[in-house]
Amino acid sequence: MRKTLVLASLLWLAGAAWAGGAELYAQNCASCHGPGGEGVAGVFPPLAGNPRAADAAYVARVVRNGLSGPLTVGDRTYSGSMPPFAQLSDADVEALAGYVAGRLAAVGAAPAPGPGTTAAAAAGDPEAGRAYFLGKRRFARGATPCVACHDAPGTGALGGGTLGPDLSDAGARFGAGLAQLLERPGFKVMRSLYGDRPLTPEEARDVAAFLASGSGAPAPAARGWRFAGLGALGTLLLFLVLFPFWPRQRESYRDRLLRRKA
Repeated sequence: MRKTLVLASLLWLAGAAWAGGAELYAQNCASCHGPGGEGVAGVFPPLAGNPRAADAAYVARVVRNGLSGPLTVGDRTYSGSMPPFAQLSDADVEALAGYVAGRLAAVGAAPAPGPGTTAAAAAGDPEAGRAYFLGKRRFARGATPCVACHDAPGTGALGGGTLGPDLSDAGARFGAGLAQLLERPGFKVMRSLYGDRPLTPEEARDVAAFLASGSGAPAPAARGWRFAGLGALGTLLLFLVLFPFWPRQRESYRDRLLRRKA
């Protein structure tokens, strides 16, 4: 009887710890690795059924320090990188690692979605996504337009921001997981901007469709040359406007007054 009570207590404590870990996983990991740890084939490695992820100490180390590829899981190689989650406390890391190792890695995963762009493009409206990206259409919850930080094909001659990475190949890199990543971003800067103003599922699908439609297109030309050219053109136009008035500057204001008195 005593053993049964002890076992029940341990299971209850494990369940409580996993509940906290599940919430942390949903907030920080699910956008890339999937709600059930299925990952995205060739893009984000799966955690469910992954022998490495069954080691809680290994998971905690990766969460704290990050990890860069190449990494082989099953018959696929993943070459991306995962940033360290320095914002998580030690207790959070332990809870998250316990959940991944105890609940996700111990079960088999559903087949991971492929990295192609078809799913993202078919689910959303690329024209609406472009309008959201450029800020021509406001996000329902007031999120910052993507163009403030990112560039992508279709943003126009001046291009987008440079704070974040160029998204020209985002559709090819993230594939079917792109809309999910936009809806629940796992990157620190994006979480700070969109944490309390997340995109709706429809908005995320539309922006993903826009980015997917530009995948494979050449990256936008270097903005430095574009701005230098516009600056040179503006200087030339200013010179042409002022040129008719320039000869008058050879005569000082005092000289003009003396000439008028004479």
